[in-house]
Amino acid sequence: MLKLSEILDSVEELMKERFPTLKAYRDPARKNFDRPSYLVTAGKQTMEGATARTVDRTAQVTVSIFEAVDDYHESQAEALAGRLSSAMELFSVGAIQAGDRYLDVGTVSGTVSWDFAELTIPLSWQDDRELNEPDYAPAEHIDLTVEVNHSKIE
Repeated sequence: MLKLSEILDSVEELMKERFPTLKAYRDPARKNFDRPSYLVTAGKQTMEGATARTVDRTAQVTVSIFEAVDDYHESQAEALAGRLSSAMELFSVGAIQAGDRYLDVGTVSGTVSWDFAELTIPLSWQDDRELNEPDYAPAEHIDLTVEVNHSKIE
């Protein structure tokens, strides 16, 4: 079963390729983190039965993008909007790879706030169901004697 940490690793790697000069953080970020940077966090996850052996899974990943701030702790909205657009373009693909799976990318959305931009990436995939099948000893002898009209057939 695909682990959330593998998904976050994949998103972080894609962001590093697009923004090699930004410092990457994971949730929780340190109090005095550096800017410019980005923070990758996990959001809502779902798991629903699909078949007897598989489940449909979803996960939302959020990427918060931070720019340098001025004395009033404000960022340049234009710079944040530019980085957000570039990140949205990065995740406008049909699927991303995480571990040995390809995850479908849904409708990516983003907002720009006063000192950060936030990108939400909905992902979905099918995974193996964890089965706890009982162990049975293999049959050593099976009697296949069939009686037809009171005569034995072997």
